[in-house]
Amino acid sequence: MIGLGVPGGNREGMMWRVVLVLAIVMSTSVRAAEPAASIRVVFNTAPNPPITYGDGTFIDPDKPSLIVEMLRMVGERTGIVFEFQRVPWQRGLYMIEHGQADAIFASSFTPDRLRYGAYPMKDGEVDARRMIYLLNYTLFVRRGAGVKWNGSQISGLQRPVGVTQDFAIARDLKAMGVPLEPEANTVSNLRKLALGRIDAYAEIESLAEAAIKASPAEFGDIVRLQPPLRSRPYYLMFSKRFAASHPDVAERVWNAIPEVTTSAEYRALATGKYAQ
Repeated sequence: MIGLGVPGGNREGMMWRVVLVLAIVMSTSVRAAEPAASIRVVFNTAPNPPITYGDGTFIDPDKPSLIVEMLRMVGERTGIVFEFQRVPWQRGLYMIEHGQADAIFASSFTPDRLRYGAYPMKDGEVDARRMIYLLNYTLFVRRGAGVKWNGSQISGLQRPVGVTQDFAIARDLKAMGVPLEPEANTVSNLRKLALGRIDAYAEIESLAEAAIKASPAEFGDIVRLQPPLRSRPYYLMFSKRFAASHPDVAERVWNAIPEVTTSAEYRALATGKYAQ
C-alpha cells in the first residue's frame, strides 16, 4: 500500500509526518524562545528625583533619570535595547496589564499586581537583591495640625489620610485601620491637604517633596513627619505576558541590575549627576 503523498508506504509515511510535526514544533519553540528585539519600558510622568525628572511625557536626553541610565547600562551588559515612554502611573499599569508595554518602573511588590505583572523571585518570594531602588513612604501634614506618627500608630486624625490611587502604601494603611481618601496624583493630594480637606497625606517622600519644592507658595506650610511610614524596595516589573514569552530575557535583565547598581560607574552617577 502506498502512503499518502509520502514515499515508502504507510508506516514510513507516518514516520515522515511525525518528523515533520516535530520539526514544526521545534521551529516554533525556537522562535518563541528568541530574545525580544527591544523592551518597551514605561515610567511615571510625575517628577520623583532621581527616578524621574521633569513633569509630563518629555524625557530629557541629558538627564533622563537615574533608572533610565541604569537600564541603559544593563542593555550594554546584556545586548538588550530598551525603549522608554512616560505615561501617568495608572495608565502605565493598564498598559502592562493589556500587553501595550513590556515593563514598568518603579513598582513595589504587591500580591494583587501578580495578576498581570512579574517580579524577580527567589524561593517563592520577591528577590530584594534585584530591586532597582529603595524608597521611603512618608506622612505629610499641615504645620501645627496636631497629627502625629510614632512609628507604629497615627494619632490626631479628624479627617482621612490622602493616598495616590494604586500606590502600594494604601494597602499598608488600610491594614492599620486608617481611613483613606484616594486621589489621582500628588499635586491634587497636596492641594486637598493644604485646604484642610484631608488631615495627612502618605506619599513617596521624594515625589511629594519635589511637588512641594515646585510650588512653595501653595505648599509651604506642609511638612513631613519622621520616621518614614515604610521603606520599600522598588523593581522593574515585567508584564506577565512578556515574562511568559521571554523568561530568559527577563531573568537576564533582573540579574544584571544588581551588577550595575553596585558598579563604580553607577555610584558615580548616583552621587554626582543625580545627587539631590
